[in-house]
Amino acid sequence: MLAKNRYAIVEPGDGILTRLNKRLLHRAVPRFPRTVQIQTRTGCNADCIWCPYGESFPTQPKGTMEWGLFERIVEECARHKVRRISPYLMNEPFLDKELPKKIRFIHDNVPTAKVVVTTNGSRLFPDVVKEVVDLGPALHAIYISFQGMEKKGYEKTMRGTMDFETNLMNINRLIDALEAKQAKFPKVWITMVDTNVIDAKKAIAYWQKRGVHSKYTTLENRGGNIKDAENLAHTEMDYYTECTRLMKQGYILFNGDMVICCTDYSRQMVLGNIVDSSVYEVWNGTQAVTYRRAYLSHRFDELPLCKVCKVDRVKEVEVMPWKAQNGGISN
Repeated sequence: MLAKNRYAIVEPGDGILTRLNKRLLHRAVPRFPRTVQIQTRTGCNADCIWCPYGESFPTQPKGTMEWGLFERIVEECARHKVRRISPYLMNEPFLDKELPKKIRFIHDNVPTAKVVVTTNGSRLFPDVVKEVVDLGPALHAIYISFQGMEKKGYEKTMRGTMDFETNLMNINRLIDALEAKQAKFPKVWITMVDTNVIDAKKAIAYWQKRGVHSKYTTLENRGGNIKDAENLAHTEMDYYTECTRLMKQGYILFNGDMVICCTDYSRQMVLGNIVDSSVYEVWNGTQAVTYRRAYLSHRFDELPLCKVCKVDRVKEVEVMPWKAQNGGISN
């Protein structure tokens, strides 16, 4: 049976049996990423305890992606039938005032791709909510990172950069607007990272009663970039040795740099730059293939991020709304 998370690269020196084994029992690394994340601009107004942004941002290049580059990326994604495109990466997407325009451009040019964004909810002002609702099916889903349902835990997680009541009001504003319009899209998901600072299960139960999709993901140390991760985990953290991100997901920064992972906030593992090249060429380039070979061979010492990347043993959980579970309609 094909292993869902087991990838293999057929090498020139492989014998017939090895090639057959790889093709029958493993997934082939696609010639183009299945999903693509695009950093349309840098910057975030939050500083989460499980995110490297606050520490890395002062030392990293800053700017907004040129429209021509954004357009070229989307058009290349269209040619290769990318399944999901997310116009955000290591940033708060709604700080980009042209985000709705860019979402429509993606949908118009790659109508079969799901367009998804993740936000901290702080910019969901009335005018922004109207724009989001008006996007309709152009925006498949909006994931709102809202950490728990208790003020103390939430604001500690956000290091005091976000206000619990304000962002909860923003979320409710969006949910109410979608319900008033009986809109099926965008789907709303409330997400959180499961740390010992919040009660994720309690929060999931709250949103389930509201009829809203909700999930929590396991804590990572983000390629070793979260020094305090062990103190935030529920259990002893394990090395992450079965990651599929570098096998199927493309991460493009505002200046055209492609990094190996969404946790590479400091550009430790750059695959190349697409400004004078293409996503296809960088994805299949020497650097990218070298990294994948090392990972699949468990030569983690050759990979600066991967060799120190750890995750909590607690598995992620996602919960469908009560209405959906019982045959009703939900957002």
